[in-house]
Amino acid sequence: ALVLKDTDGQLEFFLKSFIFELGDDWKEVCELSKKFKKYLKDQSEKKDLNHVQASDFLQQNGKTRTGLERKKECKDIDLNSDGRICFIEYLLLHYKCMILKSYYKRTEKEPEEDLSNDGVGVTGVGPKVLEELFTLPLGLDPKLVAAIEEFTAKKRKREAKMAKLEKKAAKGGVLGKAAKNEIEQMMSQDLTATNRIELTLMAAKKKGAKKSGQEALEAKKRAEEKKKADKLAAGRNKMAAMAAKWGGAKKTMLNKTKTKATPNIDSRTKTLGKIKSKSGIQKLKKVEKPRDGLPPWVKKAVKEEAKAE
Repeated sequence: ALVLKDTDGQLEFFLKSFIFELGDDWKEVCELSKKFKKYLKDQSEKKDLNHVQASDFLQQNGKTRTGLERKKECKDIDLNSDGRICFIEYLLLHYKCMILKSYYKRTEKEPEEDLSNDGVGVTGVGPKVLEELFTLPLGLDPKLVAAIEEFTAKKRKREAKMAKLEKKAAKGGVLGKAAKNEIEQMMSQDLTATNRIELTLMAAKKKGAKKSGQEALEAKKRAEEKKKADKLAAGRNKMAAMAAKWGGAKKTMLNKTKTKATPNIDSRTKTLGKIKSKSGIQKLKKVEKPRDGLPPWVKKAVKEEAKAE
């Protein structure tokens, strides 16, 4: 489950879902992940916060709300209803307005809520927000996905190493001093590496953007229409094949009903259970046992032929 992933894993999923909506502000999400980890540590929490802590963290990061509004909104985005808020759930609250706008744009509907005040106080939108979270953007370039995964993987590895070095540095002594020096080296070296990853991500993001948005939406509609047309054509072809098959069978059956050359008797009158009299008046009379075993449609065809004559 998404809520069971670590903070970086949740960051990665959020970036994949909203990389185009975030635009150049995607780095802000990365900064929020750092702040969230620090807040967890300060609050002696492992991976998530209670609603009071989440409301406080929201307030600290520029999302001003009343206490009641924060409480209701936090409850609205609690994915697993456990009374705790992990990082992905916090992001749904922090970027709720952006996510709802993306939802209404994708579904081609008019917003039902007032989004003019950054979505403050807007509740009851949990299902829409979740649907948009789990709907990956159209035209998402595999290279962009790979770049996001590489970025978060290296970020996770770097932060884990930094945490270990900080513990060593805190103990002091020779080992502590060596750890402190290594941290300083990492701060300078990793900055260059991080910038390189960010450039790769931005390049992939721009390339992916060309295949996204309205163009991708129209391509999807065209594909759906083509699929529908192909299905309809296949149905028609099947019906035509069946008609040809049963039409041939009907012709064969009619041919089999023809009788041998018998004076004053033909297949039509025999099929109807009647024979012609031997006189020249051609008077008809009923036969005691009419020919059995003929399908109803054959009898009907013969009757129609008789009426036509």
